[in-house]
Amino acid sequence: MSEGLDPEKYHILTPKKKRIILSLTLFVFLIIVPVLSYFYYKAAVFRPSQTAKEANFEIKSGDGVFDVAGMLYDKEAINSEFLFILYVFLNRADTNIQAGNYTIPAGTNIVQLVHELSRGRNDISLTFLEGWRIEQYAILASQRLARIDYQKFLELAKPYEGYLFPDTYFFNRDAKDEELIERMTDNFNNKTKEILSDDNLKKVGLTKEQVVIFASMVEREVHTSEDRPLVAGILIKRWKEGMKLDVDATTQYSIALKRLCKGDAYCVPTLEDIYKFQWWQNNLTRAELDTEDPYNTRAVVGLPPAPISSVSLSSLSAVIYYEESPYYYYLTDKTGVTHYAETITGHNSNVQKYLRN
Repeated sequence: MSEGLDPEKYHILTPKKKRIILSLTLFVFLIIVPVLSYFYYKAAVFRPSQTAKEANFEIKSGDGVFDVAGMLYDKEAINSEFLFILYVFLNRADTNIQAGNYTIPAGTNIVQLVHELSRGRNDISLTFLEGWRIEQYAILASQRLARIDYQKFLELAKPYEGYLFPDTYFFNRDAKDEELIERMTDNFNNKTKEILSDDNLKKVGLTKEQVVIFASMVEREVHTSEDRPLVAGILIKRWKEGMKLDVDATTQYSIALKRLCKGDAYCVPTLEDIYKFQWWQNNLTRAELDTEDPYNTRAVVGLPPAPISSVSLSSLSAVIYYEESPYYYYLTDKTGVTHYAETITGHNSNVQKYLRN
């Protein structure tokens, strides 16, 4: 009788070994793989998006989940179209996504994003400009949003003059005053945290409030990135030396309400008058320039009590990194070109040459 093959010697799988391998294979595919996939899925949907910028987009009526996923991926608001689609369908959120305009902050994960999209939006965009005063913010907000009252918004926002960051926002049509103010102040804090860092403030030798006040004047006085650090340096030098700042924009700020009311201290202007009023007027009279108002740096020494307008990052940066120069005076001509002088004689010569001819 011939000898049988030795299973150990020739690596022949016995029925017992086959059962063990099959069991291990089934265990891996039925237990290990699903568990690992589950933990990967949970980690992936909570992973922040990798873009460093916020995404603005519109979901139109009729857009499906696949359309939305493609748009979000193109905007870099999600890391994976597949994961977004999978999460939406697993959570039965495909019928909850609402049409509307959305602003998604950088770093939003899929779970947060789907929750936001499911809340729905009935938004409109509002663009608040650099160099605007609070009244102009209140005008735009009250004209565009149904629940914003001009006077109430003005009263609530007035303490935040200069700290409502000028930007384009998407607000629900039913948004209230407090929501607008909170969004804009949060945006200011977020956008300016680096430029207004403790190290920068210490280096420039100014408080945060002083920097914003200087920046608001620079914002209104000059409009080019080249001129702003130089003008900021002139204003800071004059302030440190106890000179009047002589900033026309502060006079414009201080006399606006007087002009709106035509000198009547008890007037209550109508909304129509407020909406059509020109809040920054150049034809200043000698009497207005000499009015001793705390905001009027043409008449009083020192900084205004608070900012006179909203500020851009450009103006804040110009104050933090102001440029030293021999100049004490500047003016901007009718074409927008800024001219500088070291003495009052040179400045008066520039006035005659560029403003009165």
